[in-house]
Amino acid sequence: MTVFDLFRYGCINLWRRKSRTVLTALSMTIGVMCIIVLISVGLGYEASYRESIEQLGSLTKIDVTPADQTLLDKTALLNEKAVNAFKNIEGVEAVTPVVQKSAYIKCGNFVNMVRIYGIDVSTAASFQLEPERGEAPGEGTRLHPDVMFTDDVAATFSDAKNDWAAAVDADGNALIDPLAANIKLTFDYSNLSGEQKADSDGRALPMGNFYTLNVTGVCSTLNNTYSTSAFMDFDRLNELIDANADYLGAKKDEKQLAEEKKNGPTYELVWIKVKNVEDVQRIAKLIRNSGLSVYSLNDMLETVRTQSRQIQGMLGAIGAVAMLVSAICVANTMMMSITERTKEIGILKVIGTSLGSISGMFLIEALILGILGGIFGLGLSYAAQKLLPVLFENMQVRSIIPAWLAVAGVAFSGVVALIAAILPARRAMRISPNAAIRTE
Repeated sequence: MTVFDLFRYGCINLWRRKSRTVLTALSMTIGVMCIIVLISVGLGYEASYRESIEQLGSLTKIDVTPADQTLLDKTALLNEKAVNAFKNIEGVEAVTPVVQKSAYIKCGNFVNMVRIYGIDVSTAASFQLEPERGEAPGEGTRLHPDVMFTDDVAATFSDAKNDWAAAVDADGNALIDPLAANIKLTFDYSNLSGEQKADSDGRALPMGNFYTLNVTGVCSTLNNTYSTSAFMDFDRLNELIDANADYLGAKKDEKQLAEEKKNGPTYELVWIKVKNVEDVQRIAKLIRNSGLSVYSLNDMLETVRTQSRQIQGMLGAIGAVAMLVSAICVANTMMMSITERTKEIGILKVIGTSLGSISGMFLIEALILGILGGIFGLGLSYAAQKLLPVLFENMQVRSIIPAWLAVAGVAFSGVVALIAAILPARRAMRISPNAAIRTE
């Protein structure tokens, strides 16, 4: 018999015993539904945590800081040489050294405190630091540096002469537009109160330096990753820090100057943007092996993935128990079918039907039962996917059924049914034709 004949004959035999076919297919349906739903809950757990982690920042960004330990008796330096090496790593999109300082900004009576990041502004777009209004900053000048604020800076100004009231109207809208306002920056808090000091010739001078900012644009905080922050050119911010080194405590001693002359300037932080999230762990490991410290939100995601695999394995094992019960039902159905059709099997052997065709007849019937159960089980799984968030609202249970899981569920159902039918099929092959024909 051909495969088509076996399928046609199998459908006819299953149709002749509708009740048994329906009940057996139902057992497979329940088993498939259990295994798909339980695995989908594990996938939903991973997706939920991934989204939570993504809200904290980019999964393709790596922070590199100076080494905490030595490697091969040599301290790994985070300098220009290291930055150039990072740029040459396969899979890296952008690299920038970063310098950070807290500063104060003033607009009339309104003051605010911001965190200033000095970066290579040509890489800003790679790190999602793109202006929502205006344009990205350039270098500007030392007294009028270009800067880009985050969109929460305007609403967080406070009125120093009105009990530090927020600079917003009754509807909560910011009173200051950074792109149009005259905003000055200082690192010395005493400048905000107008305190002065005496010059050598007795003239009154401000306590610290003020810089008039050229605000070129406003960007997103990226889910509060950069709350009340500002971005400017790396070299320009370093110039401002050097000009205020005495106040900031950033003045370099002779040893630091000698080290810098020998190895070049070192950085406290370097950002690396990786093209694909799949390459983050590889690149992070490569840099970590060089002796530098590495941090990425992807590390947290890997931990969640490990936990998710454990949860999926546990839930899948529970579903597998349901599939085992379904397999036993299929095996029992096939055994009953063989017992009822012993005479039919004997006649088939007498007329010359091959043993392979006889066993294939029962295997195909089991396969049909498994596929039918898998399809209906998949349908119930999609229904359960809609019901779970409603039934477990307080627990925030989430189910995700990707295409691969749907296909695998149906295919697994068919494979399980085939395996369950192997022993009954072998029994059918061993039936003696003479004994079978004499069976009443």
